[in-house]
Parts: sequence; C-alpha cells; structure tokens
Amino acid sequence: MRTVKILAVSAALTLGPALPVPAQTVPSGMGTVITDAGSSNVSRSVTVGVNKSVIIELELPAADVVIANPEIADAVVQTAQRIIFRGVKYGQTSALIFDRQGRTLLDLSLHVETDMTALEESIVRHVPDARVKLESLNGSIVMTGSVDNLSQSDQVRKLVAAYFPTGDTAPQIVNMLDVNAPDQVLLEVRIVEMQRSIIKQLGINVSGSTGFGELAAQSLQQIISGGEPLFYDPDLGLNTLGTGTAQQAVQATGPFSNTSGASISNGFNVQGQALGGISANTGYTNYVGGRLQSSVGLAVDALERIGIVKTLAEPNIVTMSGESSKFLAGGEFPVPVGQSDDEITIEFKPYGVGLSFTPVVLSEDRISLKVSTEVSELTSQGAFQGAARTVTNSDGETQIIQGVTLPALTVRRAESVLELPSGGSMMMAGLISVKDRQVLDQLPGIKKVPILGALFQSRDFLSEETELVIIVTPYLVNPAAKSEMRTPADGYANASDAKTIFFGKLNETYGRDGAPVKAEDYRAPVGFVEE
Repeated sequence: MRTVKILAVSAALTLGPALPVPAQTVPSGMGTVITDAGSSNVSRSVTVGVNKSVIIELELPAADVVIANPEIADAVVQTAQRIIFRGVKYGQTSALIFDRQGRTLLDLSLHVETDMTALEESIVRHVPDARVKLESLNGSIVMTGSVDNLSQSDQVRKLVAAYFPTGDTAPQIVNMLDVNAPDQVLLEVRIVEMQRSIIKQLGINVSGSTGFGELAAQSLQQIISGGEPLFYDPDLGLNTLGTGTAQQAVQATGPFSNTSGASISNGFNVQGQALGGISANTGYTNYVGGRLQSSVGLAVDALERIGIVKTLAEPNIVTMSGESSKFLAGGEFPVPVGQSDDEITIEFKPYGVGLSFTPVVLSEDRISLKVSTEVSELTSQGAFQGAARTVTNSDGETQIIQGVTLPALTVRRAESVLELPSGGSMMMAGLISVKDRQVLDQLPGIKKVPILGALFQSRDFLSEETELVIIVTPYLVNPAAKSEMRTPADGYANASDAKTIFFGKLNETYGRDGAPVKAEDYRAPVGFVEE
C-alpha cells in the first residue's frame, strides 16, 4: 500500500516591463476544452462520513489522483484499481483520477458529512411512529418529515442532541418537522366568586342631668302654658307667642345653682358609624317651679344587614401553540409617579378582567398551559390620600399643590402551569375566606349586671365569607366558516319610534335560533347624509 501525495498546481501570470516582442502567430484557443467538475460523463457524487471511508473500485488502472482540498478528504491508493477516500472534516471537495494516458477515469464529488445511519436507526427504535429523515449540511443537522404531535418532535430533537457532543463543537439542529396535530388552542376560563356579609349593630346610649337651687346664669327654659294667654312679665322676662304650647323664656339671674350631668356615648368602631336600621329616642324632663330641674334620655340604634355579591367572569382567548396571548376587559387609571414644581408625571395602571396564557400542544391528550388570570376593581378601601403642600419656586412665588387621591384595587389573581387534555377542565385555584370582626363598647362595672348591663353597651359585628374558584378548560380548535359564527348582536334590531314612545320598547324581538335580521326588518339609520 502506498500513499499518493497531493500536489496543488497553480498558474500565475506576471507582468514585467514592456520588452520588444518578436512577431509570432497567437493561437486562437478555439480548440481548448474546459470541463467543470461534476459535468463530465464520468462524474459521480458520494457522501463520506467524518472519520469514515469509502472504497472506489476502478475498471482500469489509475496513474494519478488529484484532490482539490486535502484538508476535507484524503485518499489512500491500495492498488492501481482500488482507492480508499477518507473524510477528514465537514465540507465539500472534488477528486480526479487519471490513467497512464492522462484520460479522466473518474470525476468524484465528495461530501463529507455526519453519518446518520446509526442515528436514524435509533429514532426508529425509540419513536416508531415518527416519519423522520435526517440530513447533514455543512455540519448542521436538518430534520425533515412529519410527526403526529409536538411530543414526538421533542423526543426526536432530544435524541439528535444526545447523539452529538455538547459544547462549542456541537452541531446546529434545524427542526423542519411538520406536526400533524392542531396547533391552535382556545382557553376558556371561569372565575366565580361569592361573597356573603352579615352586619349587626346595637347601640344604647343613656344621658341625664339634674340641677339643685336657683339657676344663676340667664338660660332658656321651657314653660308650658296652661291654656291661658301668657303676656310679658317684667319679673320673668316672659314673652309668649301663643297659647297651649311649650314656650321658651329668658330666666333672670338667681343667687346660686348646683347642676350635674352624665351621658354614655358608645360608638361603632368596626363600621365607624351607625349604618341605619332603627333609631329610637326617648327622654324624661322634670320641671320645678317652672324651671328645668332634671332630665333623662335614652337613644337606641339597631341594625342587622345581610348582603350577597356574585362575581362571574368568563374570558376566552385563542392563540397558537408556543405563542403568548393576553386579554383585558376593563380600564386603566392614572397613578402619579413623579412631580416637579408645576407638573405631575403619571402612568396608567390596568384593572378589570385579565387573562394571559401560553399553550404548548404536546398531543391531543396533553396540552401544557402557563396561565395567569386576574379580576380587579377599584375601591376606596385602602386608597391613598396625598396631603396638600405649599411650594415656593425660584421666583419666590408660592403656590399650593393639592393632594392626590389614589384609589386602591381589590384583586383576585392566580398564575400556574397546568397540563390538560383537549376539552378537559381543572380547578386552577380556589379560595375560602372567613373574616369576623366584633367590638363591644361597655361601661365598666355595670356591664356585668344582668339585663341592666345590656343598657350600657354597644355592639358592632361584621362577618364576611368569600368563596372563589377558577376553572380552566383548553380546546384544540380549527378555523370555521364565517356563517357558523354567532355574536351577541345576531338578531338584534332597534324598535320603531312608535313602539319606543307608546310601549317603552328599546329593541325588537330577537330572531330565533340565531336567525339573521332580514333586510326589510332592519330599521337602523343607513345610507349617506348630505348637508
């Protein structure tokens, strides 16, 4: 066995100073024949794996072998009619084999790529349903063919990646597999929340006052007339306006007085104030000698309130497998983020019903979902009230900047990753919350006296119960015809002026079974308006 040396032959034309050239006949070159590599009748193409070889058997003995790029492939001449080519590194090159007379025996195009035979056998063994063809292209691996779902595509990609070493020398994998499974996902989300609240308020406040002796300071006193007309009395300073009614008189100064009074003021600390219900007042006033001597008052506030709040949101959205999608039905409110002397910088924060999800279709029975859903609403509870402040600018001018009121948000938010079949449902999140608050305002000492102690206390009770569930259901969907689609406005038509005025109708009766509105029944303003 002998090794053939590869000689690279190059031709160069060097131009020197102009010299006198003797007159001679220049060949026309019409008899020159140029043959491109791979275009002759002895051209062949072969693919050789890196660090693997291919044996070429010739009909006639070879005398010379020329390889265009020995760094990609080299040759070993075993006999005059047997040559072994070995792949060195990725790439393409050509080899020419000549006989003793200089005639071309073989014009060989060599493609040095990765041998995929063992890898293709491994894919057939581990993923038998996949119809995959692997091709090496300048060191990159191209996967073509079709698979039933994304799960098979992912399995094939992992097998190909495991076949080659990791790091900088790992080949690039180009995935051109067709996935036969549908890749559009409709996500249906149901957010149901029930809130029940119970409020109980019972407040009893007692007040009383008593006086001894003659009243010293001039004060207004109530005098009940006995049915006879009362006239001005210079001693009492009494001036009446009628008969048989309670009158007020300015009492003259007396020598001394001794008065005392007491009252109970029990508030509602949970709610902050009485919310309504029954409010009753009663009192007793004692007059001695026409003067107010003592009084007793009793005020009772009682309330029991039960409330129920139902929240239902059903956002739906469609997106492609592997792509993210967002949905928001609500609004945005401004929030100050910066303030200078004469201007405020604001940003808008969204609120309402929001949905964001990213599906990955693994198969018809496996859909991976990354879901984020939210229901939020503005509330005054927990709102921020900015205080007003005085600012003096560089010119010495003083101005008052009013405080900003920022609303708070009541938020129900959930984010998770799920795996469901098409049409399958799962409760993504749930919440049961019970919150009780109760305050008793009592008078020390008397509060323990049976029955009587209840007259000197106030009770404020609040109980809130909340139950929240979030249910998600993905569907694999395909496009449908426009005629098969239905909207909430199908069958709607405005009522005529006569029906609106005399019968109070706002719209005509909806069509049945989603029937479209006929042209003759459509009464909305149409056409052009020319002014």
